[in-house]
Amino acid sequence: ANEILRTEVLSRLQKGEEGLCVVTYPDALAEKVVSRKELGENTLKLHAGERVDMNFVTDVLRSYGFEYVDYVYEPGQYSVRGGIVDVFSFSESKPYRLDFFGDEVDSIRRFNISSQLSADKLERVEIIPDLNTAVQSAARVSLARFAGADAAFWFYDADYVLRRVNDVRRR
Repeated sequence: ANEILRTEVLSRLQKGEEGLCVVTYPDALAEKVVSRKELGENTLKLHAGERVDMNFVTDVLRSYGFEYVDYVYEPGQYSVRGGIVDVFSFSESKPYRLDFFGDEVDSIRRFNISSQLSADKLERVEIIPDLNTAVQSAARVSLARFAGADAAFWFYDADYVLRRVNDVRRR
């Protein structure tokens, strides 16, 4: 669950969502994350109506370390049934169902794991792998550097936070 939340936060920071507020704890601030460049290079972006070969999509998912399964039920998995690719990104709490018509993404939907029924329809999707395994060799940066110069930080006890961050980094 923490992995999904962390990846979702990085993804939303990458998009530059206006008014985004991230609440976290000092230990999380001390963890290094992938750079914006690495995140961008390891994100599969698709939109409804896009012409893309389904085999290309599954090849990219395999290269990202996604596991092929019969039914998707946790992040890092994908399945293929006919012209449908189900995939569970590490940046979402629900998996995606990509419906292909030939070499075109006909529709994109989120779906419920237990019922396997489609939920909301989406125009675009960003599929992100497990950033800890997919980009292990990448240079890591602090969350503050990833967030950028325009980010604002509020602390109840800044001295405590800085001490805790330094303690975690020393370990």
